[in-house]
Amino acid sequence: MIDTRTFLQSVCAAALLAVGISAVSAQRPQTIVPPSATPIPGPMPEVLQNYTPVTAERLKNPEDGNWFHFRRTYDGWGFSPLKEITPDNVARLQPVWSMATGQVEGHQAPPIVNNGVMFVATPGNQMLAIEAKTGNILWRYKRTLPEDVVHLHPTNRGVALHNDKVYFASAERKSGPPRSMTTRKPTTCRSRRSSSTAR
Repeated sequence: MIDTRTFLQSVCAAALLAVGISAVSAQRPQTIVPPSATPIPGPMPEVLQNYTPVTAERLKNPEDGNWFHFRRTYDGWGFSPLKEITPDNVARLQPVWSMATGQVEGHQAPPIVNNGVMFVATPGNQMLAIEAKTGNILWRYKRTLPEDVVHLHPTNRGVALHNDKVYFASAERKSGPPRSMTTRKPTTCRSRRSSSTAR
């Protein structure tokens, strides 16, 4: 059993803690929520001001610091020509930044990098643009699914860059073929009949 003295000491300590917390809270500036949930745009970060559009030529021959494809180049080697990391200094590497995306499902998409901007697709219909040097989130896009949708496999396979656009496949409620397939047949496809008779 707790004796009266221990009980009173505990009550006094809790009261002092509550007074201290309320005093600290009163000293903090109050956050005023704007009437609109729409964020007010601030100045454009320098890394976005210097963003270079991704052309077909750059996709074929990416600059050393860029990673445009799943394995960096069309040949799929996954080789980085950067020379800063060597067998002599690799043991001294240390993390500079890390972040949590807010998603617990498996992250399967590789980050894609263009001129210091890293694009990361995550499970749950989310895409992040991150300043690769600092880890600062430049912007975030998250497409919410309707409440009655059960997304059984919420992973995402990544993003694609072309010109000044970022392409991102997000899960939708609609079923059927993708919209781009419904406009016309691809010119390189043959029907089964013609391919089986062609020699």
